[in-house]
Amino acid sequence: MTARNAATIGASVAVAVVVAAVALWFYLGTYKPLRALSTDYAPGAGIGADVQPVTGSGGRPVFFPAIGRRRTFDAAFTLHNSGRFSVTVTGLAATTQTPAPWIGPAKLLATTSGTVSAAERDLLPFRRLKLAPGDDAIVVVRFALRCRGATAADPDAVAGDVRLRYTYLSIFTRTAKVRLPFAVTLRCVGGPPASP
Repeated sequence: MTARNAATIGASVAVAVVVAAVALWFYLGTYKPLRALSTDYAPGAGIGADVQPVTGSGGRPVFFPAIGRRRTFDAAFTLHNSGRFSVTVTGLAATTQTPAPWIGPAKLLATTSGTVSAAERDLLPFRRLKLAPGDDAIVVVRFALRCRGATAADPDAVAGDVRLRYTYLSIFTRTAKVRLPFAVTLRCVGGPPASP
């Protein structure tokens, strides 16, 4: 083999390694393993109505928080790591509030309950949550509710996902938009339906 052939082979191998490294880096950088299971979820206190899937809900049940002195509404769901690597959930991504009516995730909470529950007595501050591949964990999201300024022309606000911050492989930090197995509708004018 001549020096020229060896140099050509070496350059080709180097290019292939660089392309593979860039492809791997791109794959790892877009890694989104977090999912909310479509089972195992529960509303917390202050629910005005729990309506089973209706047209426009995307096949999900809808929770209607009761408007009153409470300015928050809690709901529990099961978070699943569907990926190949362990991930550590560090909390919620920042949420931008819009004019009323507005509902949005304000806080992530942990629970001591062994079953899916958003009961106030079981809630703890959220710290960090490590999920191995295939692991599940119950988490509670606290929604902030704002009706002041809502009108009959714009009476409702809906939340159907949460944006979670997570890390993996010790070098990547990402935000994932996790679709919840339910939707939460804040009805500021007219109140929740009289019956589910």
